[in-house]
Amino acid sequence: MSTYATILLAWAAIYGYLCAYHALLFARRRSDREYLAFGLLAGGFAVVTASTAFLHDAETLSRGLFAMRVGNVGLIVSAAFYVDLIAELTGRRSRLQLLVYGWAVLGLVGEVLGLFYVAEPATGWIRWGSPAAAQPAATLLGLVHLGGLGLLSGLATLMLFFPSKNGGADSPLSTIDRSQARLLGVAAAANVVAASHDVLARGGIVRGPMLLEHTAVGFAFAMSYVLLHRFARASTELERKKAELDRMYEELRQTQEKLVRKEQLAAVGELSAVIAHEVRNPLAVIKNAVSGLRRGNLAPDDRATLLDILDEETGRLNRLMHDLLAYARPVVPKGRELSVDELVRRAVERAASGVPHADAVEVVYDLAGPPTVHGDPELLRHALVNVVENALQAMPAGGTLTVRSSDATLEERVPDVDPLPAVALSFADTGEGMDTLVRAKARDPFFTTRSTGTGLGLAIVERVVRNHGGEVDIESLHGVGTTITFVLPRRRPAAGVVPVSEGGRRRRLSGIREAP
Repeated sequence: MSTYATILLAWAAIYGYLCAYHALLFARRRSDREYLAFGLLAGGFAVVTASTAFLHDAETLSRGLFAMRVGNVGLIVSAAFYVDLIAELTGRRSRLQLLVYGWAVLGLVGEVLGLFYVAEPATGWIRWGSPAAAQPAATLLGLVHLGGLGLLSGLATLMLFFPSKNGGADSPLSTIDRSQARLLGVAAAANVVAASHDVLARGGIVRGPMLLEHTAVGFAFAMSYVLLHRFARASTELERKKAELDRMYEELRQTQEKLVRKEQLAAVGELSAVIAHEVRNPLAVIKNAVSGLRRGNLAPDDRATLLDILDEETGRLNRLMHDLLAYARPVVPKGRELSVDELVRRAVERAASGVPHADAVEVVYDLAGPPTVHGDPELLRHALVNVVENALQAMPAGGTLTVRSSDATLEERVPDVDPLPAVALSFADTGEGMDTLVRAKARDPFFTTRSTGTGLGLAIVERVVRNHGGEVDIESLHGVGTTITFVLPRRRPAAGVVPVSEGGRRRRLSGIREAP
């Protein structure tokens, strides 16, 4: 192999390295297509340069024809991605790209069909240097196609020197300084001159050595310098933005902590005010009753009335303390398999024993769902008793309480996790129901519409159910009645029972009928 061919192969190896390097850069930052365009352009240069090396050392016309055709394919690819690269750099994607892609496809088809070169030696009108001895002659179609590639590449180069006035402010080219732009422009201009010479040389008009393979080295290094400098600037900018985001996140975290502390203090203050109100009223009544009992001339009937008042108010305070402890105590279910029928019937019996007019309410059981549920018997019974008591107290003149069970599932919002089998327990009463305002506040602690209530019943119920991994639904219509539905897992979850936040699961129920 000649020295000149060896030099060309060294250039080809450099172009191949640049192709691989910038393809890897694009793989890391897919939003910057100019890295891919330049990598493919460098790959085209590698093919052109290697084919020129073999053309220079070709001893027969057939080998020269093969080398010329391979080099033409590389030249077509280089021209197409050169235009694409300029469009990416300037931010001016236009019809020129579509035109050069179409012209490149036509060129590839022409090379496959062998329309651009013939197996005859090129003559040339102008001779200089040491041209390849076995260079084949180009056809008229070959000359037209080469001329079109040169024209399209020249038009793309003008985009570097005459940027658009209406766009390109955010283009990659706008981020480089003047010295880099000047270096890139000079390298591109040298490439255009060399490419024009090579178009004439490949067309057989000029007989001399190819120039683009050498001038492209300067353009490749200039473009690599610009792109790598831009990559470094982008990395520095990302680091700066990351540091700024970290700082903002820390400020947000501190602000959130302050808000949480303020909310906790506000909650403690609200709780204290509510407790003070709930305790102060019974204490005032007790104090007045004790003052009355101290009078010596008190009639027996009045004394009995005051004693009943004392009993009622102390009972109220006792219920308040009991509910407060139940609400504040951590809920840690000790789960086991429970009979749904037994759990529900015992809860109804216990609740009915504490409501004077419970005999006027008809309880209808429709327990056709799964027979068992997984949970803590005492906690679930306490929750069910609260719900049944509320339903019975909502029907002071009598009515119907319908208790139903049905199959359900609890869908975890975790990929590749099967839905959890569950049972839905619904308690539908025919009481007065709740209007929109009351229904919106029904779950709030200390909210109650009854004079003897503490307002903690539903709050405790929801805590118990959620700590079992289930959910509570409330449906109510004023003047029609209220339906409260529990959805409880039928078996222990794989990760154990943990509390879930609002919306932590999606519920899918089946077989639940509306309350009458």
